[in-house]
Amino acid sequence: MSKVSYIDDNFILVDCCIKKDYSALADQIIMSKEEKTYIIEDGILVAGYDINYNMPLSKLYGSSFYVVRFVFANIDTLHKKTQEELLLKLFLNLKEKIECEKGYYNLRLPSHIVDVIKAYNYIFNKGIFCGGTVEEYIHGKSVVNLVPDGMELFLAMPEYIKEHKKQLLDMTYKSFKSYQGQYHISPVTEALAGKIYENWIEGSLNLQDGNIVVISEIYGVPAGFVTVTEKDNAVEGVLSAVNGSYRKAGAYRAMISYIINYAQKQGKSFITSTQFDNFIVQGVWASLGLAPFYSLYNFHIDMRN
Repeated sequence: MSKVSYIDDNFILVDCCIKKDYSALADQIIMSKEEKTYIIEDGILVAGYDINYNMPLSKLYGSSFYVVRFVFANIDTLHKKTQEELLLKLFLNLKEKIECEKGYYNLRLPSHIVDVIKAYNYIFNKGIFCGGTVEEYIHGKSVVNLVPDGMELFLAMPEYIKEHKKQLLDMTYKSFKSYQGQYHISPVTEALAGKIYENWIEGSLNLQDGNIVVISEIYGVPAGFVTVTEKDNAVEGVLSAVNGSYRKAGAYRAMISYIINYAQKQGKSFITSTQFDNFIVQGVWASLGLAPFYSLYNFHIDMRN
């Protein structure tokens, strides 16, 4: 058996994973439990969820969209009957809640806690499985960055983004042309799914939001970029794109190596995520020493009618 705590925050979970200690997170969840939409307890086990309104998708689709994120303190990753019974009550409460508040719900379920999945399956019978994502990390290690001839890597200044924004957006749209995310999988949202990712792409290049952008140029031509979010303990690679003309030039690997070393010099972890089936990217990460530390299933529930 393996007792852990969980919150839908990769910056927090990566530290727990590195330390193999979830006690501080358990204390944090218990202290903030009054802030959650719903909490249920049984001894030291605390389980709960938050429902958050998704404004961008609600505006795009003209109806209410929500994201449901879960928290668990002192929960076992393996099956326990009493634990499952408590989680059945949690999901029953959630079902009653969303039946009263019409909308489209995205439930983000941690895949490593078996009783969470068992309880969900028992209570809900109309969810749409929309795939999942894996979170990976590397900590305390640098990597050899074999930068090809003619390639330069650097952190972009706002002026650079402004000057080259059209080129960066064009390469991103082309990179995402065949992308199939969770909103493409759902038959309810697939018609406008491309627009969701277009909006995300455009927003990611806004440095005023605190983003960092790592650029790869080959002989002065933008070959790719990775947007980065940085906090006190970790650096996260969020969105990446590579110019199709330079796809085999090693731009992506060079940029990820650059960010890993950037994080390592500051004593921080590097974290990033992708879909389960994005095997090429995961292969690059594995070759650089990244390892998975948790994953999520996306279940959509359409309760608008």
